[in-house]
Amino acid sequence: MVKTNNNHKGHPPSFWNESTRIVHGSQNADPLHRSLNAPLHLSTSFKWNSVEDDGGYDYSRTANPTRTVLEEQLAQLENGLFCSTHGSGMAAATAVAHLFKQGDHVIISEDCYGGVFRLFNDVIRHFGIEVSFTDLKNLDGVQKAIRPNTKCIWAESPSNPLLRLVDINALAEIANSSNALLVVDNTFCSPILQKPLDLGAHIVVHSLSKYVNGHSDVLGGAVITKNKKLGDRIHFLTNALGIGSPAFDSWLILRGIKTLKVRYSHQQKTTQTVAEWLQDHLKVKRVIYPGLPSHPDHELAKRQQKGFGAVITFEVDGGKEGAKTVAESTEVCTLAESLGGVTTLIELPAFHSHASMTDKARQKAGINDALIRLSIGLEDENDLINDLGQALRQLPEMNIRIKNHYNGSYSPVSKGVLGV
Repeated sequence: MVKTNNNHKGHPPSFWNESTRIVHGSQNADPLHRSLNAPLHLSTSFKWNSVEDDGGYDYSRTANPTRTVLEEQLAQLENGLFCSTHGSGMAAATAVAHLFKQGDHVIISEDCYGGVFRLFNDVIRHFGIEVSFTDLKNLDGVQKAIRPNTKCIWAESPSNPLLRLVDINALAEIANSSNALLVVDNTFCSPILQKPLDLGAHIVVHSLSKYVNGHSDVLGGAVITKNKKLGDRIHFLTNALGIGSPAFDSWLILRGIKTLKVRYSHQQKTTQTVAEWLQDHLKVKRVIYPGLPSHPDHELAKRQQKGFGAVITFEVDGGKEGAKTVAESTEVCTLAESLGGVTTLIELPAFHSHASMTDKARQKAGINDALIRLSIGLEDENDLINDLGQALRQLPEMNIRIKNHYNGSYSPVSKGVLGV
């Protein structure tokens, strides 16, 4: 865990624009040889200066110079002061979960990532911690869910996979008035689009495996805060649990960060185009994407984020079988779990990312078997549209419906009337 120091000569000046700071964030990590990229330190142990002076590093489970560079850059990107990195996004979530003790109460977004649901529902509850899965968009409901022993509100914004946004400022007010922590999973936005700490969150968590690294070749997670007490505790837990980010993984993520902004900018542009195309397609029942004016949180996204992200969730005619047909028929879009990489990935959340949730929990959250999640990569937008088009053509024509552009509703069309 590190505390950032913006006056250190190794850190880019704060007055530089974000794109420049991202590229140069780790450039001065090697004052001895002046390498452009941060060195990779694979040593498990480090020589002590004396019996009582470890020189800053003793054992790589506790800290590693390569990991330190990554933690410094992530803390700066999120406008935080303290950062600990971990072996996966779930390892980061596990570190935060260990802040709580028997008798505490935690409120979790009801449409959270399946792995987070599994962690709190099937693991943390066994430690005597009370867990409530709640609709965090309903602020009155959140207020009513608060108990005297509530210690945390855990939010995802946008959520996975329904892309629901929560008002982070409003949740922070509720958390502060209840002496609870507000934890925000910022994986879908990355620091490029949203900085939850600036909006009142106490802790930000990331799966670095997604956009921050961006190449689908490494697992990683991060916990970032402005609070020294929380930062010190997370660092202690990271060391005690043995879940810190390995040096090589940290080095790979540092490489990925350098192209984060340019990658995400391109991905967002393509995503907007694909979402608009899907919205007008006759075999698509609904499209969920914050960049569409039809999204209920479109205005909140414009106010709270610097963009709309690169994930689309949509539903086609034919229910579960229709969704399976589309997902199994794509060629450019790869049927695989995860998101945020350079390759466009398609999945059915009920069978993949959220399979660990109970049927009842998925139904409560609105995650049905027919949902398709699409994570847009760096392919040409025309190739993606053509690929999705040929996959949608595999659906029976009897499911085709005409969209009413006045109210967004659809009307059935007799089979064979339209060829799509």
